[in-house]
Amino acid sequence: MTEGRGGTTTVFPYIPNSVPEIKARMLKEVDAKNEMDLYSEIPEHLRFKRELKLPKPILDEYDLRRHVESLLEKNNNCKDYLNFLGAGCAQHFVPAVCDEINGRGEFLTAYVGEPYADHGKWQALFEYCSLMGELLDMDVLSCPLYDGAQAAATSVRMASRLTGRREVVVPRSMNPEARLVMTNYLKPDIVVKEVGFDPKTGLIDIARGAQNSLSVAIRSPSAS
Repeated sequence: MTEGRGGTTTVFPYIPNSVPEIKARMLKEVDAKNEMDLYSEIPEHLRFKRELKLPKPILDEYDLRRHVESLLEKNNNCKDYLNFLGAGCAQHFVPAVCDEINGRGEFLTAYVGEPYADHGKWQALFEYCSLMGELLDMDVLSCPLYDGAQAAATSVRMASRLTGRREVVVPRSMNPEARLVMTNYLKPDIVVKEVGFDPKTGLIDIARGAQNSLSVAIRSPSAS
């Protein structure tokens, strides 16, 4: 709620407890005469006593939405322009069928895999793995992993076990949160290094060289 120069009072529909009657009850509850009593600890010379130069309030939702959208339209966005921002900031396209499937009871009410929260989730995962096995011509498949970060870390663990190598190179444009999960998952025997990329194309540039990640895993004594 604000009071203009002419003594007019504006009640903002999007600010809770701005109705004059409710405001008066709240001030009475804390034994304050007005809202300025709440700032009594602020010295006088630090207080701004002039009226703020703010635009007139937009009280209805439709006009407020049009105003905000007009401001947002001044920015260049990733829907209209291709970008190679990386680090989790690139475009993410989720097909409509994903939301439709996730809204089903066997997924919406299930968590991880406890029997009491299954509701057919494991049956759906069995069907999924069966179809993927047929598509990829593989004899054995495991259930899908928790998220992309765990999938990346698990794949590196598996590759390290098969090749015996103890260093992995990832692009510097990789989502830092996913890289942190990977680094933590690979401790203590696998080192994560970052390699540069071409900012114009987003492609990895091996010539830029690899360097240790800021959150690099610590080698075990046996590895050294």
